[in-house]
Amino acid sequence: MKQQNNPPLCNVKDTKEFFSSAMKIMFTPVMKRRSIYTEGDVSGTLRNAIADRLYVETYIRNYGNTRTPSGDTMFRLLKGIASESGSHRRKGSDMGKSRKTVRTGIEKIQSLLDLIVKKAISTGAFSTSVNVAIDEHDHPYYGTDSRYLIAVGSKKFRVTGKAYRFATLESVKKGERFVLSVMRRDQLDGIDNSMEVRTLIGHAVDLGIKINIILMDRGYLDAGVMNDMDIMGMKYIVPAKDNPKVLRFREKEMHYSAKNDLSFLVVNDSIDSGKEVAKTTFVHVRYHRDGKLHDFCFYTNIEVTEDNVENLAEIYRERWSIENGYGEKIVFEENTHSPDIGVRYFIFYFSVLLYNLWILINLMRRLSGLAWIIFMDFVIDMKMGRWGSITGDFG
Repeated sequence: MKQQNNPPLCNVKDTKEFFSSAMKIMFTPVMKRRSIYTEGDVSGTLRNAIADRLYVETYIRNYGNTRTPSGDTMFRLLKGIASESGSHRRKGSDMGKSRKTVRTGIEKIQSLLDLIVKKAISTGAFSTSVNVAIDEHDHPYYGTDSRYLIAVGSKKFRVTGKAYRFATLESVKKGERFVLSVMRRDQLDGIDNSMEVRTLIGHAVDLGIKINIILMDRGYLDAGVMNDMDIMGMKYIVPAKDNPKVLRFREKEMHYSAKNDLSFLVVNDSIDSGKEVAKTTFVHVRYHRDGKLHDFCFYTNIEVTEDNVENLAEIYRERWSIENGYGEKIVFEENTHSPDIGVRYFIFYFSVLLYNLWILINLMRRLSGLAWIIFMDFVIDMKMGRWGSITGDFG
């Protein structure tokens, strides 16, 4: 029999048991001494609601049992570990304690997220540089108004113009699409686009990630961001906005490459954000792929040629490529009616933790020659403690 150099299968079981236990332990500080519920009951309820993509309240009402805390109990415990100080600034509230609790709850999850990425690196993942995507996630907020919320305008969401925001940096490598960095944003944090991008990148690099190209949406078309990328020696791709200048560029005659059967235009340009100006390159490319015509304009600091222009466009276009065996990239949502913004922050981070653990387990399974498992099956196995189906020990 050919000897395998892959990690032993029991490592998958040990890894899963470790993180499953860690998810329970983080609730220990808010559990009453004589509570009829355990930490596992609380973490399991939250985990299963996220897996079923149900509101926590809906899951409890429809699928709860004797080991499921009531809605009131569940949110009392969640507030205890994740209450956001800015969401209940009432006279007499223990603001110091609340603020400390926020840091403790989120930091525990953040440390587990970092451990997952380091574990992935130890298995051989990220041995080469990877493309990453930076994105902001706005979630509508219908609870009590707070100056910590982001004003997004009434057109983005129905009823409310307020949202709470997260920013993430994720690997876009198929099968290793880990969330490498995550941070909360609010309008009082003093963080602009440049600092946000530097923070997310810096965290991933500190973990040992080597970055190839950074993919950002139009919201990051900012001179400060682009200058920072040049200073850090990072390559980027950002879609162009359809402003008057870009529309003029789009009308220019494009060069046709018979060699690659595509048309493209490269223009040395600059972005002026008021406080500073960044030199960059505008690119317009038109090509056919998979029977479809793709017409894409973007800015980059990468040297563009007829041989790499289509590949650069494809790298950006496929940044949210579908994972094998899973219908779509998992969407992180708070899935709760709770008006407490801290609870929603915590549930989002907990969702990211579950997602990263799922990707890690599948990475380890692949190294052991096992098939990919979908997210729902992964969570069911956590619920049932069926380590065998994860490690391949039976059936």
